[in-house]
Amino acid sequence: MDDALHLEKFNHNLSMDLPVSASAADKVKPQKLDYFLVLDLEGKVEILEFPVVMIDAHSMEFIDSFHRFVRPTAMSEQRIKEYIEGKYGKFGVDRVWHDTAIPFGEVLQEFEDWIGGHKLWKQKQGESLNSSAFVTCGNWDLKTKVPEQCKVSKIKLPSYFMEWINLKDIY
Repeated sequence: MDDALHLEKFNHNLSMDLPVSASAADKVKPQKLDYFLVLDLEGKVEILEFPVVMIDAHSMEFIDSFHRFVRPTAMSEQRIKEYIEGKYGKFGVDRVWHDTAIPFGEVLQEFEDWIGGHKLWKQKQGESLNSSAFVTCGNWDLKTKVPEQCKVSKIKLPSYFMEWINLKDIY
């Protein structure tokens, strides 16, 4: 995503925004995961935004991020316009959404290229993530919304979406 307005609005210096204190790092328990993929989808009827932040599971430092706006396939243009203006218009991002949103299938392909580039996944039938896990706040994102969106988009649910860490279960 090379759109300057998009980058300005959505890129953050997470090492500055979310510093890890020494006392917090001392409380980290050993684990077999190398990365957390923090996922927080946006959209009610269909997924409209697909953001993922990659965090090093050992140091808790920001590694990379993936962010795409998703163009719905089943919603009417009027409904899309109303929802996008209501959600993003107050931030001035509605134009960026309209200019850059792509279909969910393309978002998934770009996401798979991204996780593949980080050696977290290989495109083999039934393969799960390698040394990483999705982290969500609730089950809605991966238990409900992604399967619904795959059905609407006529895409087989990728197996890597079938396991996640729900922060609400832990805290």
